[in-house]
Amino acid sequence: MATNLRREFPAELCRWQETIEKTARSYGLDFFETVFELLGYEEMNAVAAYGGFPTRYPHWRFGMEYEQLTRGYAYGLQKIYEMVVNTNPCYAYLLESNSVLAQKLVMAHVYGHCDFFKNNIWFAHTNRKMIDVLANHGTRIRELMDKHGLDAVESFLDACLSVEDLIDIHAPAIKRRPPRKLEEETAEEELTSGKFKSKRYMDEFVNPPRLLAAERERHKREENEARNRFPERPERDVLHFLIEHAPLENWQRDILSIIREEAYYFAPQAQTKIMNEGWASYWHSLIMTRHELTDAEVVDYADHHSGTVAPHPGQINPYKLGLELYRDIEERWNTGRFGREYEECEDRRKKEEWD
Repeated sequence: MATNLRREFPAELCRWQETIEKTARSYGLDFFETVFELLGYEEMNAVAAYGGFPTRYPHWRFGMEYEQLTRGYAYGLQKIYEMVVNTNPCYAYLLESNSVLAQKLVMAHVYGHCDFFKNNIWFAHTNRKMIDVLANHGTRIRELMDKHGLDAVESFLDACLSVEDLIDIHAPAIKRRPPRKLEEETAEEELTSGKFKSKRYMDEFVNPPRLLAAERERHKREENEARNRFPERPERDVLHFLIEHAPLENWQRDILSIIREEAYYFAPQAQTKIMNEGWASYWHSLIMTRHELTDAEVVDYADHHSGTVAPHPGQINPYKLGLELYRDIEERWNTGRFGREYEECEDRRKKEEWD
């Protein structure tokens, strides 16, 4: 599948993109159509401040993030080489000032991300048309600002964003609440659960009526206690609980629903940060060193790559940790260092030489 490119995309980069995409697919990477865009550093910082979606609702938090990114770039403390968003098609933003070598590396890195987005289970439930959804959210919140006032809406947004991560990250895969009909059937079963199977003529001896009556009374008491409990069962998704039970106006409930929907979309990116960056780093390393580097680019590539995966004192570098995890998996698979036989081997020397 050919990738759509902007007309401004340089012809040389178009050729490299086609080559790198072909190489990535030859290794079995499977990704959505990928659209590359070239941005200046100010545009890149603006897009990054909005999480890759510049059509989102207005809020001072995004301005604060932009200011931080801009100052970091100006002082030489940080630089965003690329940004890719989980949509179909995938949109990848490249920094215009990158060298040709850096653009090649970044494109190989992007295809690793796109493959991860499409095939990792944590992203299976995400909306691949989120660009349109977030644009609609932005329009809706602007309408509410016009109707109810900027201060009121922004103040409520502040409150919502302070609890935006209080969601149930496992909700897409686990049904926390059984259907009501099933709950009723379960309750009926529990009422007779104290009764033992027996012949009819032995029933009054095996299941004394007085004992069964006491059991039913206990179930009724527990049921009444459950009804009086609020909520009836623990609720992991705090935002959903607030939407259902908090004394909010309709426009406030609308905003909270928007924040919740976006939180569920962005959550997998935080959950898989290490493995996602590791996967992209693994593939850009393999594709560049085996296929796309020229002799004149080797030293510059080594300098760029080593800077990306260099350990940071006192903190985790997701690129480094993720890359080493995948390399360890690859080595253990290629040398057969897995399975019951390997795990039960108690000879240290034999384990070290295992192949």
